[in-house]
Amino acid sequence: MKKHIIFALLFFSLLPASSLLAQKGIVKLNAGYDVGLPLGNFKSNYVSNISPRGLMGDLSLGINNKWSVGLGFGFQDFYQKYPRTVYDLAPNQQISAVLLNSIQAVPVLAKATFTPFQGTTKLIQPYVAAGAGISFVTYNQYVGEFSSYNSSGGKLTAMADAGIQLPFNRRNNSNTAAQVGVSYNYTKFGMSDAMNINMIGIHAGIIFQLH
Repeated sequence: MKKHIIFALLFFSLLPASSLLAQKGIVKLNAGYDVGLPLGNFKSNYVSNISPRGLMGDLSLGINNKWSVGLGFGFQDFYQKYPRTVYDLAPNQQISAVLLNSIQAVPVLAKATFTPFQGTTKLIQPYVAAGAGISFVTYNQYVGEFSSYNSSGGKLTAMADAGIQLPFNRRNNSNTAAQVGVSYNYTKFGMSDAMNINMIGIHAGIIFQLH
């Protein structure tokens, strides 16, 4: 009887170690829909409208059952139309016109994700993630028939993200799951009255195992 108890204890003691290796080397693709909510001076001076025209995702490699690293990417399209008013174009030159602001941002980030219960049979699995890299920003402003255009080759950007993953099958180490999360995104904008693009992203997507 004592031998059986010792064997059982040894067997169950090995289970966590096997689980910790379950995600090592696994490549996953996460792709989803993202809604952007502008914040701060970016919201008050450029675009106050929520953007429903966003995408997000990442390609990740599992280091172990809790950590993965990879490449994050996204797209967000902000648009704002302001009522007709009088604008100063130059000294002693004014125009009554409608103002349009259009801003697109495409971030590319190095990203790390921590999922403490991945590989277990838990129905709800929280995660946190962080990333840093560059965003390609395109900015257009139209004042009546006059327009300006500014395209950036890359601006410093960073993000922090948290949410939950919902495995489709709790027995398959969470390699296919739905994901819902909220992120904070910062991009150095560099315009005179809005130096940064600050926004909250609310996203939902699907995680697929590729390898």
